Amino acid sequence: MRMQRRGDNAHEWELYRGAGRIGIEWYFKETTHLPSSVMLYHLEPGAEEGQHIHLEGSGDSCSPGSSDEIYVVTAGEVVFSSDDERRVLRPGDAFYAPEGVRHGVRNESDAPAELILVFGPRGPHPFNQTGEEKFDVETDR
Repeated sequence: MRMQRRGDNAHEWELYRGAGRIGIEWYFKETTHLPSSVMLYHLEPGAEEGQHIHLEGSGDSCSPGSSDEIYVVTAGEVVFSSDDERRVLRPGDAFYAPEGVRHGVRNESDAPAELILVFGPRGPHPFNQTGEEKFDVETDR
């Protein structure tokens, strides 16, 4: 069994020309065989991840390969931006950024915020490969 406790892989980074530093916890970066990555972001007031894209072959991509990203707010309040569009998100809200879509997140509130990020290459969802439900979540637990 593999387990990771909070703080085991914690870093603070400035990302994509954003203001301030973001606390980042990368989960199982060196040991997972999943084609996706999972991170915890901690943003103090005023901290931001600057707008960026993930698109293979693009000169302004921040990563060598293409990937989609999902951000799920777990605490606090953040503003997500995608090009000129801005949305305020609170705990339980999520933002999906497909590959090649310019996006970023900023904490414009007076309190810390946390988010879970899941990102990786595109592929079919394992429970919905044909467009039909593979199991009934009410009866198959």
